[in-house]
Amino acid sequence: MRHYSAVLTRSDDGLSLLAKLSLLWRVWAVAARVRLELWRHPLPEVVSVLAAPTGRPRVPTSLLSRAVSRGLRIGPLQPRCLTRSLVLYRLLRAQGDDAQLIIGMRDKTVSTDAHAWVELAGRDVGPLPGGKGYRELSRYPRSL
Repeated sequence: MRHYSAVLTRSDDGLSLLAKLSLLWRVWAVAARVRLELWRHPLPEVVSVLAAPTGRPRVPTSLLSRAVSRGLRIGPLQPRCLTRSLVLYRLLRAQGDDAQLIIGMRDKTVSTDAHAWVELAGRDVGPLPGGKGYRELSRYPRSL
């Protein structure tokens, strides 16, 4: 429970306890939807489904990124980067931000493990560790 109390009592974000609980609930609800969509559909379709704006009230990008990184962690366990990135992508797109999901590989890779992160206007917004040290393989939504 220590982890959740750290998320909920941080005072420098200016959110009330109720707003923090609501944000945590949204993170978990979107994570459940992401897992279900990934199980049912290929990645391009999942990204397309998650891209629709909903007119949600704006939450600062840094706060959303932190909420996803901290809110989805259970003790030492946390979802893979693709799930965390898709949750952040959805939350940003829902409030009207033009977020992009990036899939990449390490610059000097010796394995075939890919990594996912989110960018806004070409700026890496998380989730950690972000895209530093990775080269882009694919970007969603795809440019025409």
